Amino acid sequence: MRGGRAWLGLAALLYLAISLLLQRRVLGDFDGSAIGRLSTDPTGFTWWLAHTAHALTTGTNPLVTDLQHYPVGVNALWNTAVPLLGVLLAPITFTAGPAAAFNTGMVLGPVVSGVAAAAALGGIVRSRAERVTAGGLYAFSPFVLAHLQSGHLNLVWAVLPPVLLALAHRLFVRDLRRPWLLGALTGLALALQAWLYTQTLAVGVLMLVVLALVLAVRYPHRAAARLPALLKAGFACLVVFAVLAGYALYLVLAGPARPRGPLRSPEYGSADLANTLLPTWLTAIRPVPAPEMQGNLGEQGGYLGVAVLLLIVLAVPACGTAARVAAVTGGVAWLLALGPQLFVAAEPTGVPLPWRVVLGVPLLGEIEPVRLQGVVTLAVAVLVGLALDRFPRPVALVAILAVVSWLPADAQRTTATAAPAFPQLAGQVVETWPRITSDWYGGADPLRAQIASGFGYRLTGGYFLGSDADHPVLIESPWNRYQAGAAWSELVAGPWRGFGHLPAPDADAAARDLRATGTTVVLVVPPPGHDPSPVLDWTRRVTGSAGVPLEGAWVFPLAATLQR
Repeated sequence: MRGGRAWLGLAALLYLAISLLLQRRVLGDFDGSAIGRLSTDPTGFTWWLAHTAHALTTGTNPLVTDLQHYPVGVNALWNTAVPLLGVLLAPITFTAGPAAAFNTGMVLGPVVSGVAAAAALGGIVRSRAERVTAGGLYAFSPFVLAHLQSGHLNLVWAVLPPVLLALAHRLFVRDLRRPWLLGALTGLALALQAWLYTQTLAVGVLMLVVLALVLAVRYPHRAAARLPALLKAGFACLVVFAVLAGYALYLVLAGPARPRGPLRSPEYGSADLANTLLPTWLTAIRPVPAPEMQGNLGEQGGYLGVAVLLLIVLAVPACGTAARVAAVTGGVAWLLALGPQLFVAAEPTGVPLPWRVVLGVPLLGEIEPVRLQGVVTLAVAVLVGLALDRFPRPVALVAILAVVSWLPADAQRTTATAAPAFPQLAGQVVETWPRITSDWYGGADPLRAQIASGFGYRLTGGYFLGSDADHPVLIESPWNRYQAGAAWSELVAGPWRGFGHLPAPDADAAARDLRATGTTVVLVVPPPGHDPSPVLDWTRRVTGSAGVPLEGAWVFPLAATLQR
């Protein structure tokens, strides 16, 4: 494609300008704040980026670690570890810090995704300007905006769907002259995604199969003629994927510390039908306030709106085969994204939906169906590009209205990332209070202190997906009796002051729990405005140590001497 690099470069600069404008609040403090309204998920991603860089310099395994949830450890491939981005962003992690690396990834994710979408439309949409418009619509869609606000680095890098679209166009539609090469490129794309985020990999494979079936039904004779070449491509794809991502697949299927049961209710990740017509406050034009919807804010990115629905109605009969295939494939993805039963304004209706068929399929059943909305977004981008490029003026005008209806609001937020460092704890196994939790606001803050300390110590707690001998599925380390006693002491000294006559927790049993995990030090970091005395007294009873004040915190050695 002559001039291809130049126009894609201009598109990248345009998308980068938009991304920087949306995230301008973080630019003045790039390593002291993180993109996202909540803190826990940005903290988790920052921890994994820092851990990957740490592993590169120490020669340790970046994919299985006991730096949190000690001694069981954590399996990176069952978590949002984004190891591929960890390696690519490592120079920024080393020089500017892990929070700056996270913010860089959040700014660049939509840019790269948009460029991939614009490039993928090269064989479908003739005009470069329309491709750039469609790519921008995909890059800053309600789906991406929602995950930007939630700090989901893995999902704002929505690169695989447009890459698979480009490959599928060559595999299923254009002249298939080099099936081995195209199959190998498909295997490469899937392998790279395996090292980025496995759920998007599963979504991509599922929708690639759906697209193949849609085209086979539409053109059965062509499908039969292409079958031998597609089998060659499929074999090449599997070989390349096995070589490049075999270890990742092992970690998912049989690796240590992996979950041994369903991660959550399959209905947790269902899209809400109301979100199809009503945007959240992340979209600039909101005709009416959005009601409560199923799922958290990060999963409420399925807005289509009246203009987009009207575009679909007009484009399907007027815009040719490409539009019809995009509409059908996007429609299948939209229906599957609604999950196993229909939700309307957060209320379950009991109406069964096709996703129920997928629930028993290994790995596919673990997909949060709402994530299929990224494919719906790509289908809309294709329809907009086609309508602007070559079809009747009324359809093009509706496409313009669709683009305007998706304009993002100036609503992106940041959270602080500052954390104390405790280099004195080098070599220790640390129990923290407050404990590490999955709470959206501050629950994972002790992980930031560990990053600031250069991973010099291990944590018995953690925020992760995994398991242990007693719990087939965990999203955070389980409670122990030390933590229960610390919570009891705060309650009795605070809102439950009148219940001080209740039996106190057993300090000796709490100490045994700590020693069973190999804990050598208890670190108490009093939250601002809280009286730390009850927890400090309880910790003294458990550890037998008076405690050492350290950087606004207290350190209580349990079974090893604190290094000074």
